[in-house]
Amino acid sequence: MASTGQISDPELANAFAELSMKKIQAEGQIRLSNAQIESLNRKIQHSKIVEHEISDLPEDIKLYKAVGRMFLLQKQTEIKSDLKKNQQTFAEKIKTLEASKEYLQKNIEECKNSVRELVMTKQSSR
Repeated sequence: MASTGQISDPELANAFAELSMKKIQAEGQIRLSNAQIESLNRKIQHSKIVEHEISDLPEDIKLYKAVGRMFLLQKQTEIKSDLKKNQQTFAEKIKTLEASKEYLQKNIEECKNSVRELVMTKQSSR
């Protein structure tokens, strides 16, 4: 590297620029995934709370499910099963988001390693 803080080798400069762009994109996607995971966890928690409150009610009470701007009369068992399905769907989405986060983190590490190798080869060739 030059003493002025700039990279004299254009190949290294391009590699560092590519690494920084990939890292910025990956970190943004990781932040987005974390936000989505938190949101899904809140939805799961809300669903569990509603399911618990519904199970405390007597069987003969009328329950309505909000669908858009209207409410539909449904049986307690149907509402519970819908809540459980939603919880499973949210859990599956969380798993896929976690897997994509791991992939992005591995991608960042691989990119860092490739830049390190490039720097090492450039230094050894001098």
